[in-house]
Amino acid sequence: MSSKEYFSDTDSFENTPCPLCGSESSSLLYEINSYKYNKCNNCELVYLNPRLKEESLLEYYAQDSFYAEYSSGTGYEIQERALRSTFSRYMKELHKRNVTGGKLLEIGCGFGFLLDEAKNYFDYRIGTDFSSEAVSHAKKYADNVYCGGLEAIPSDTSTKFDCVITFSVLEHVYNPNTFIQEIQNYMAPNGSLVVSTPFIGGMWYKILGKKWSFFIPPEHVCLYNHNSISQLLKQNGFKNIEMFISSHAWPVAGFLSKMGMRKLSSMTLKLKIGDVPLFVPFTIINIIGSK
Repeated sequence: MSSKEYFSDTDSFENTPCPLCGSESSSLLYEINSYKYNKCNNCELVYLNPRLKEESLLEYYAQDSFYAEYSSGTGYEIQERALRSTFSRYMKELHKRNVTGGKLLEIGCGFGFLLDEAKNYFDYRIGTDFSSEAVSHAKKYADNVYCGGLEAIPSDTSTKFDCVITFSVLEHVYNPNTFIQEIQNYMAPNGSLVVSTPFIGGMWYKILGKKWSFFIPPEHVCLYNHNSISQLLKQNGFKNIEMFISSHAWPVAGFLSKMGMRKLSSMTLKLKIGDVPLFVPFTIINIIGSK
């Protein structure tokens, strides 16, 4: 089932001020498939308004079909090679920045590929995800994985995490301040939060404009540049903040599908080269902050 078919009830929509700073002042950036992306005139956050009510979107994420839809119709499994390549580089970068070691929590872990690539960098690794299918896959690669959000982590656990990672999650979050505040409850003293999300201030957005591949309504409700993501951590009490921009790999078939070249994408699958990783630079903005 496509997202267009799933969200047929117009009563499920709501209006919102800027989810980051609360400002009512914004400018229309683009209208994409009847969804309006607005840019806050105060903090520069780009956000959907109106947007689907969060409960409707969470129900969609819980569908097993979500990962097939979200991977441009190529199937989530074909992304494994590219995602592992991305996460391998990512973990090396975090290690250089002294973020690794101890206990790791990944929020929105998908099929668990990042958790697996992190096995040589952390002593204990758990994850969460809203998809039961994703959780069943991810459990093979971690000490434990829970179905749901942060609230799914058992309340009787006293574990505090030295590092919390959210990779390609923040763009889906309706209330970013609340999300970041809740994460702090799971962090050890002096623990690190690493937030990685599509970079709307980057080269590819400037080149592609409305065709930038991370304009994905209704799922991507907030998109961040340097200023907005920095404000998010600073206004929620994080310190020692640093940022870096990184590349992201896609399977050739998935990349071609995103670009609208579906016949060529299908050809790469038939030739059994559809899963070859293609690294696209300047794609992800990463911010690190300590509690």
